[in-house]
Amino acid sequence: MGWPHLRTPAAWAWPVAIAAGLALVLTIRALSGPGIQPASSAAKESGGIVAAQPDDLAAAARRLRALQGRLEQTREQLAAVQNEAVSRRQQVATLDAMLADDTLTQCPGFLQDETTVRALQKIIREAAAAPDLAAPGQNQLNTAAAVAHERLRRKLEILRDQLLQDAARLEMQAESLRQQLHLQMEEIELLQRQVHRQLQSRLSGVPVPAA
Repeated sequence: MGWPHLRTPAAWAWPVAIAAGLALVLTIRALSGPGIQPASSAAKESGGIVAAQPDDLAAAARRLRALQGRLEQTREQLAAVQNEAVSRRQQVATLDAMLADDTLTQCPGFLQDETTVRALQKIIREAAAAPDLAAPGQNQLNTAAAVAHERLRRKLEILRDQLLQDAARLEMQAESLRQQLHLQMEEIELLQRQVHRQLQSRLSGVPVPAA
């Protein structure tokens, strides 16, 4: 299962909203002129509590963009791992069907590069295609085909077990990425709330207690 997508207009509008708020703060500061109280004096009057400065807000905006970029990377990685795990499970199901139905000479796409499998399948097909069972050398061909059949079955069983292990590993990796994605989303939401409070404080002139 995936986590809700953050690439909505509301989520990606945060950096824009922060920039707009920052511009407004700077405008108010410029219009107020020398009447604005220095930060150090304001800190003393408020017991050491200082409202967010424009530089703080700009840094928060940059951090938000960086976090959202990492979130998108994690989401893409999770999608790739999940797709690979599903593919492995499908390959396992195909091999299970081949072994159960004794249709070992089938060659789905993921077996195309298995040279040992292809060679064993060729021996079995050649024996099955021989026109005369009583022809000289046919017994040897049949014996070779029987041996190839058993070796092929064993090879496919080993491949199936390897694919099962791969699928399990990928599913564990996907679960780890889902947890990472959840933590990243929580971090972004926390930072968004902090920035919102800082903007509100800066615009209203009421200092925000340090977190």
